[in-house]
Amino acid sequence: MPISFACPHCGTQMEVLDRFAGQTGPCAVCAKTITIPGSVSPAADQNHARGNTKRSSDDNSGVALGTLIGILGGSVACFSVIFLTLVLIFQVAIPAANQMRTDSLNRASLNRIERITQALNAYHDLHGSYPPAYFTDDKGKPSHSWRVMILPQLDRNDLYEQYNFDEPWTSPANITVTTQMPDVYRSETDNSAQAISTNFAAVVGKRTMFPHAKSTTRSQAIDDPSTVLLIVELHGLGFDWTDPTENYDLDSPQGTMIIDNNRQSSTSNGSMLTGNMGVMNEDTYHADEATSVTLLQSMATRSGSEDIGYEMDMLDQP
Repeated sequence: MPISFACPHCGTQMEVLDRFAGQTGPCAVCAKTITIPGSVSPAADQNHARGNTKRSSDDNSGVALGTLIGILGGSVACFSVIFLTLVLIFQVAIPAANQMRTDSLNRASLNRIERITQALNAYHDLHGSYPPAYFTDDKGKPSHSWRVMILPQLDRNDLYEQYNFDEPWTSPANITVTTQMPDVYRSETDNSAQAISTNFAAVVGKRTMFPHAKSTTRSQAIDDPSTVLLIVELHGLGFDWTDPTENYDLDSPQGTMIIDNNRQSSTSNGSMLTGNMGVMNEDTYHADEATSVTLLQSMATRSGSEDIGYEMDMLDQP
């Protein structure tokens, strides 16, 4: 007859053939040592001694302990494999996928930065100087952004002709232009779905190529053009692309150049960069968070005469 019993350690109910009575082995569930209760009956022992291989219908109702251990043990092994697979996905596959997405976003941003720096140089070739960071009205208040001034060089004469330079950028007519932002100004961030939002800014400051409302020429850049910053991508929330007050102002109290490569972050701290930037000779770079603030500030100047070429060799240039 089958022997029914519960594991004294984990309480799992089991049923085995009576011929396993008295045997000791591991529980298939908790793996602790158990002993099958009961003893072999004389009749069963006599039948076993005679070599009777025919099992009764009652015997078939039981499950051998070894079989039970194998089934349950196999299930545990199967679940272990599934668990380890899930752990591998979370620890390796998902971070790798996120990194691939981040790399793709950075490449797209660098392509846009290159196009913007090309347009700035084309503007210089046509007008003899770079546009100022912003134009001002009669009262000295910022009224128009450099992003609007280079629209023809970005092949967007249609928007340039719609824009009214006799009115402030916030006038109803110019707001209509604001709602038609060129794709080149669209940052590849989680916030870039906003139709008029950009994260691309000029590096503004008295010692930069964009000394606020003043224009500069290439001849004023004593430093190597391959080391002079023009455009950077700001981390966090964007701003209206026609807004003349939005740039990376090194002369402001928050002007320290800090890099935050975490694209998933929701920070709106305007003092942080994504690490994507373009220099005067139209090269683009992606700097990581280990890049020194001193190097970035040296790159921002147009005539600091800093020897930084060897440091820039360590930056990631696509």
